[in-house]
Amino acid sequence: MPGDRQLFSMIVPVLNEQEVLRDTYATLNRVLEGLAMPFEVIVVDNGSTDRTSAVVAELCAADPRWKYIRLSRNFGYQNSITAGMLAARGEAIMVIDADLQDPPELVPEFVARWREGYDIVYGVRAKRTGEPAWRVLPTMLALRFITWMSDEVKLPAHSGDFRLISRRVRDAFARLPEANRYVRGMIHWLGFRQLGIPYVRRGRTKGRTKSNLLYLLGFTLNAVFNFSVKPLRLFSLLGLAVLGLTAVLALVGGARWLGGQPPAGTPAVVLLLLASLGTLSLGIGVLGEYIAKIHAEVRRRPLWLVDYTLNLDAPADGSGAEALPAAAESARPPAAA
Repeated sequence: MPGDRQLFSMIVPVLNEQEVLRDTYATLNRVLEGLAMPFEVIVVDNGSTDRTSAVVAELCAADPRWKYIRLSRNFGYQNSITAGMLAARGEAIMVIDADLQDPPELVPEFVARWREGYDIVYGVRAKRTGEPAWRVLPTMLALRFITWMSDEVKLPAHSGDFRLISRRVRDAFARLPEANRYVRGMIHWLGFRQLGIPYVRRGRTKGRTKSNLLYLLGFTLNAVFNFSVKPLRLFSLLGLAVLGLTAVLALVGGARWLGGQPPAGTPAVVLLLLASLGTLSLGIGVLGEYIAKIHAEVRRRPLWLVDYTLNLDAPADGSGAEALPAAAESARPPAAA
């Protein structure tokens, strides 16, 4: 049974975060040392081009509890946190971004809920501060859209990757081999006992955000196409609606013709052609997204490649489920008295 001296793992994905890393180090150490349990912090670098690697090397040399995985290039945020989770040795594993917009002071509460028996404890962004409205509004709408579109498993609204998972969830997660990854959805798909904790997400104090509207669009589409077939169904409904409208127009046109009033030719034909072309283009695009994901899966390329590591015995492997450990039963933390 997990106890007070069981290892706690914190995963910190980074990309060009040289400005914030020393503050991240000081803040996380202060919070994690207050847990009264041994811990490790695994920094996963997605091919940073600034001095991030040098700063982390200094931190790892001064503190062996800090570990470093340098990926050979930018394999994407989802793959980087997967690499960290699979390298983690803790009975409880948590993910937090280096910018600390997700409040590290809530970590003890997440751990407390884990000790109560919850296998997955995730943060819910109840409010966002310190960010411009033009950035917050599209993000909130995208998260709501993802939740509405999800049908394989209902994803909680406004949840992020700021979450804690138990060891047995991590071991079950290691069995999911897909190349197209939406980690927060995959974790919820696993089931187990889950709990959401609302919090206020704050703005950055240093550094620049790596996300923009184009990234948000790609993230949203990836989440939707990975966890829903609703786009295909909606396209089918759209096709039926267009056919229905065409039938109505044909009936109206036929009635007018029989009444001695031939319908205007060119505008009606142009509108019908545009409607058909738009419907077909949309359908081909939706179908193409699913085919592209099938193509990525059948190639079976590694999810990531490791350049080098610091303070780790061996690099995390991203070559697929066959190289990952099978799910193992890990005991739940003892329930609170």
